[in-house]
Amino acid sequence: MNTRPYVVCHVFAGLNGRIDGAYMLDPAASPARAAYSRMQVEFGADAVAYGAVTTKGFVGSRPLALGTHGSAPKGDFVAPHAERSFYISVDPVGEIAWESATYRRAGRADAHVIEVLTEAASPAYRDYLRERGVSYVLAGSRGLDLPLALRKLRELFGIERLLVCGGGKTDMSFLAAGVLDELSLVLSPTVSGEPETASVFDEMPRSAGGSHAFSLERVERLAGDGLHLVYRVRR
Repeated sequence: MNTRPYVVCHVFAGLNGRIDGAYMLDPAASPARAAYSRMQVEFGADAVAYGAVTTKGFVGSRPLALGTHGSAPKGDFVAPHAERSFYISVDPVGEIAWESATYRRAGRADAHVIEVLTEAASPAYRDYLRERGVSYVLAGSRGLDLPLALRKLRELFGIERLLVCGGGKTDMSFLAAGVLDELSLVLSPTVSGEPETASVFDEMPRSAGGSHAFSLERVERLAGDGLHLVYRVRR
């Protein structure tokens, strides 16, 4: 019996492996970008996960005005929700200033927001989430315990299939933790060379050690000279 969701890393990248930059806005990238977005829906996943940096790009990075104390009880919080899709915010220390517990995006089903936190997230931040009806799970004391987080997402919310869509550090954290099952990589036939731009997988944690191998499952040529590569993670 599966105790965690099946996890797919679904990423759009330039030919140099970068996941951000001017290459994304090149007209030649449009067909591959459209295919990437279409696939994200076609996966039929219960939830999509993003790291804190990427989430701030979606919802803004306004500063949080939190008190020095909080009254949130220990443990996880499952808020009442009607949505059947979920937006998973991997936010270990609690940085995201959510204004609503529902994430809305054109062309997608409304998604209930779940924060994945560590014990480093303050009780005041947990109060902040509770007041807005945002669910959260706690996984790890200081370092993020992704296997535990995934087990809780399965148990508490019934999530069986999860897409991880960046950024590069978040992608790598799932890979290094041994909880990534599949890589779906959409390559745009474009490149730009901005310095210090995130890649598909970034910053291998020292504790992970060594490299990670993949097995190629299939290759699809996309309209406009893009490629869709599907890999399984070798255990």
